[in-house]
This record gives sequence, structure tokens and C-alpha cells, in this order.
Amino acid sequence: MKKIFILSLLFIGTNSLTQEIDSLLLGRWHLTKFIENMTGDEIIPPKAHEDFVFYIEFGDSLVNFNLEINKCENVYKIIGEHQLKFLYYDECTKICCDQFFSTLLTYEQCTNYYLKSTDVLVLVCEDRIFYFAKAKQ
Repeated sequence: MKKIFILSLLFIGTNSLTQEIDSLLLGRWHLTKFIENMTGDEIIPPKAHEDFVFYIEFGDSLVNFNLEINKCENVYKIIGEHQLKFLYYDECTKICCDQFFSTLLTYEQCTNYYLKSTDVLVLVCEDRIFYFAKAKQ
């Protein structure tokens, strides 16, 4: 009986750890590049205008990001160590108007993330690996 109780506590503790959000993930990140997994090509994001930057911003359960024209959001959850899951298809302000580059920003397909120090975020998808720099406050 005592062993079952201890195993139950370990399961509950482990399960709650996978639900916690890594506090270093929270905040705004600027897209610096991505790599196409099939070709190995490194792609630098274009600028729609001089001050424009592609970003992704993680909150407690919401993620917001921009495209050339649209602003989008989704809900995510941490499902394991360095693993995340986007719960829906991205919801964006319009269904038009963005350039071709925005079709390559397939964040909802990402399943893993890694934080290199406190200022580099890597999102890993089947087709692409996205690199972000922590936004300056």
C-alpha cells in the first residue's frame, strides 16, 4: 500500500511538471532565421518595412505572432520536457493579404523547443527549425 501511494505521488509530481510552462519561454521573441529540413537552406526573414520584425510571444497558455499583414494567435501547452503542442489551427485577423513568406511560418506544427542560454529560442517542426532572439524590453 505504501509503495502504491509513493508511486502515485511520483506520477502526480511528474505529470504536473510536464504541465508547467518554462518561465524562460515566456515573452516576445524575434525571428532571426529558419532552416528548411529537406534542403538545409537557411532563410532570413524579409522586412516588410524598415522597423518590421516577425515575432512570436508566449504567454501562460496563449501564443501570439505576426505575419506581414496579419496578427495570429493559438493556444499551446507544455506536454513534456522541451515538448509543446499547439492545440488549434492558428487564428488570424484576416485570411488574405500576407506574402508567400508567411506561408512558411508553420509554428503550429512545431513539437519541440529549446532555449539556448536565455536569449535564443529554437522551435522544431518536421519541415523547419525556427530560430528566435529574445526581444529587448
